[in-house]
Amino acid sequence: MKSAEGTFKKLYAIRFEPGEDVMESLQSFCEAHDLKNGVIVSGIGSLEGCSFFDPSEIPGKPGLYEYGAPIEKPSPIELISMGGIICTDAEGKPSLHIHASFADEAGNGFAGHFKAGNRVLTTVELVVAEIEGIAMTRAIDPLRGVPCFTPVQL
Repeated sequence: MKSAEGTFKKLYAIRFEPGEDVMESLQSFCEAHDLKNGVIVSGIGSLEGCSFFDPSEIPGKPGLYEYGAPIEKPSPIELISMGGIICTDAEGKPSLHIHASFADEAGNGFAGHFKAGNRVLTTVELVVAEIEGIAMTRAIDPLRGVPCFTPVQL
């Protein structure tokens, strides 16, 4: 286990408008506010459709996983919840790692790693907390070969 202790520095309430790409808009928001260490406290809304990743086993590496091909749901989608972290990448820019759960118009549920390209239908409402005392980073895990969360105490 890796852990670090910190506190909430600021809370931001954000509403994205119809047609906005949620990931691109959140990335822009984080860059504009120099938000590089944070967490998504709450996220709800509706999307024009959704695209997300779920894990699949890495060929030739039993027990190791990566994100598979994108799963696409083109009809209007309810964004039931979003959760994730805002880290700092190697170049010092905000790096988002977000997962979400969705429901289609028939109430069927889906979930996975949220990706760029998901556009707001009516509204997406987020509450994001900036954290201090922890460097929120993601680094390649040598055993798995994929980026993993690595909190560092400041």
